[in-house]
Amino acid sequence: MILAVCSILLLTSFESADVKVYVNGMRVNQPAYIQDGSTYIPLRAVSETMGAEVEWDAKTRSVYVSYTEDDAVSKLVEDVSKSVVTIVGNYDGDGDVYKYNNPTAHGSGVIYKSNGYIITNAHVVENIKNLTVVLNDGQSLAGKVLLSSTEADLAIVKIDKIGLSPVKFAEKSTILSGKTAIAIGTPISLTMRNTVTKGIVSGCDVALPDSHYKLIQTDAAINPGNSGGPLVNAKGELIGINSSKFVSTDIDNIGFAIPVDTVKHVISLYDKYGRFTIPDLGFSFDESWEAKIGLPTKKGLIVKKSDADIIPVGAEVTKVGGVEVHSIADYNEAIKVKYDMDVNVISVTYIHNGETVETKIYG
Repeated sequence: MILAVCSILLLTSFESADVKVYVNGMRVNQPAYIQDGSTYIPLRAVSETMGAEVEWDAKTRSVYVSYTEDDAVSKLVEDVSKSVVTIVGNYDGDGDVYKYNNPTAHGSGVIYKSNGYIITNAHVVENIKNLTVVLNDGQSLAGKVLLSSTEADLAIVKIDKIGLSPVKFAEKSTILSGKTAIAIGTPISLTMRNTVTKGIVSGCDVALPDSHYKLIQTDAAINPGNSGGPLVNAKGELIGINSSKFVSTDIDNIGFAIPVDTVKHVISLYDKYGRFTIPDLGFSFDESWEAKIGLPTKKGLIVKKSDADIIPVGAEVTKVGGVEVHSIADYNEAIKVKYDMDVNVISVTYIHNGETVETKIYG
């Protein structure tokens, strides 16, 4: 990115007494005004909002603006870290040997509402008592788990605090392979609170055998304790919640995050109904062998059990809510997007004895 050295930021040709200037979505808190169709605002205000360094040489009456990718990332991390928390607690119960030897557990989380609502992983708060949330400034507050879904591996934690800095959500359409991905959290030790790793989005819509929904794959290092923390883009917007990684002597830098659309889905259902429920339509499926090993396929899902016999056993389900499904993950994603809990009904298209049938299924 090239930052021009000038004292005028040209925006749009309109007259307004109250001019607001945004840089990468962030409001510049300096007065601006319009004259002759141009918008004037202090150079330093815009430059430093972008993470650049501005120096004034009085002898030569020159302004020097220095800007690098490092400056941008450093500024981004400084801003996003205000939304990142560490979640600490004690294991509740006997547990296994690891838990016995490590009675204190910790993970990460991210503030999404200024009045103390935090999103994290369900496995971070599972079997935890005396839950404590540590803010970026070191303040510790008691936390309460309002919602925990093992299927989505997401949980909502509440603290009694207002005036917090909520994270900004990205749009799913902006998450593309090759784009920058930055993970912030507390890996391994509490001495590493809000530390940072940087990489790229390695893949989108990745389906794992033990994952209910599809995931983001990233090569940004994710370690124990990073779980529940944010994965953000180059604008500092949340693209996912860090959740897991592959671990092996033969595997490097394969981590996963729960995409922002799933995060929004869980939050919206909690806000609307006070719970998160995945509808049970009374069916179970078999995937094609191609889907089981991750190959692209046009084959649908074969019904292996049907509680209500609405869809015959052996039928091939091809669409749910008008969305094509070729795997269990496709089916779950279609239910997530298309199922309306207020109506409790969804259309299912299947093929049986060579005939294509569309029916409505009630949850």
